[in-house]
Formats: sequence, C-alpha cells, structure tokens
Amino acid sequence: MKTKISIVLFFLVLILAGCNTTIDEEKEQTAQTVEDTFKNTEKNAKEEAGNLSFYLPFGAKIEKESENNVIISKGSDTFILFTNPEEDQKSELLYNMAISDEKNIVQNDSFKEDNRLGYYVINKLPDSEEYELIVGVGGTKLTTQSSLEDLSDHAEMMMEIANSVKQN
Repeated sequence: MKTKISIVLFFLVLILAGCNTTIDEEKEQTAQTVEDTFKNTEKNAKEEAGNLSFYLPFGAKIEKESENNVIISKGSDTFILFTNPEEDQKSELLYNMAISDEKNIVQNDSFKEDNRLGYYVINKLPDSEEYELIVGVGGTKLTTQSSLEDLSDHAEMMMEIANSVKQN
C-alpha cells in the first residue's frame, strides 16, 4: 500500500513541477512577445485621455488622466501610461532611464524598426514575489507590477497600447 501511495505522490510532484513557470522561461516568452507585438501589431487609437489618443483593449478602462499620464486598469491590474511629448518614437531617453538602476534588472532589451525604438525592462521588486514590467516605444512607456505568470500577457497588452499612442 505504501508503494502505491509513493508512486502516486511521485507522479503528482512531477506534474506540479512541470506546471510551474520559471523566470528563465518567462523572460524568453516575454522578450519574444514584446518584439513580435512591436513589429507586427498596430492597433487603432480610439481612446482619448489628456493629450493622447491610444488603443485600449477590451476590459480595460481609464481610471485617471492628466496631460501626459493615464492610469489604466484591467481587472485587478493597474498600468501607468506615460508619454514625454518632447521625445519621438525613436528616442532612447526613457529606455536609458529605465535601465539606469541595474541592481534589480532581471532582463531588458531594445529593438528598432521603421525609425522606432521598442523596449522592455523586467525588474525584480525587493521583498516581493512580483516584478516591475516596463514596456515602451520611444518617448512612451507603460509600467505595471506583475506576477511571474502574467509577465508575457501584460507585456503584449502594454506593447499594443504603447505602439498605438498618438499625441493630440
């Protein structure tokens, strides 16, 4: 009887271990998702807030807005959209600022296409199981706190929004 229980427990442990996402797997998935979305997705800017027009995915809503900042929520997640009107889509300023504190960076990358700079930065939040995710295009960026399992999903949505931002 003990061997049967041991075998069942062994298989349960294997199944559970296989379901867990590791940071390395999620980093790769997030990197690929951000770059693919940057290169292949251009959503129509239908929402307006402050001085901005942008795409807002289904289920997301604007919580608060100011001239160059918009707080967006989707479910229990909050995203901060920031744009610097002095910087264009090829600007490296916000990306360089995001990677200036190297201490907590888990992964970051940038890529260029059609005179635009796309980027992402994943930071480990101290004393937390969560990560800070920054995704942007030139002088526009979105920031959120995310669990490991949600990084690539959040990154895709954030790049769709960042890709669509237009100054009014």
